[in-house]
Amino acid sequence: MAGKGSLGNLLAKAGIAVREPAGDGDAGTEAARAGETPRGPRDAASAARADLPDLSRAGKLVLRRERKGRGGKTVTVLDGLPATDLPEIARALKKALGCGATVEEGAVVLLGDLADRARDWLEARGARRVVVGN
Repeated sequence: MAGKGSLGNLLAKAGIAVREPAGDGDAGTEAARAGETPRGPRDAASAARADLPDLSRAGKLVLRRERKGRGGKTVTVLDGLPATDLPEIARALKKALGCGATVEEGAVVLLGDLADRARDWLEARGARRVVVGN
């Protein structure tokens, strides 16, 4: 148990059985010393890359901004990806850019004016030819 006044001591005084944590000490602290979080490597970008399809094989990717038919709200549309990879890439873009994203008519739609940030993200994952329109 930890020092005087710890939660474990208070529960023991109240007559509640307290178990010691399993393992050789605090796994989170040991993992932090090793440069990892308890769930995996600290570099989330490398973990995300393993889950995504290889974007270096994608041809020309087009990012364009649209407002028409969306109630005056700006969205960024990403075209040029294979249809089978769209849901995975939309999910990863949502996490990376902190925005909403969906798949509509064979394209990924990002909620907001995010063309520059999306281009940087795609290029960091191996996309060779990314064109930003209007």
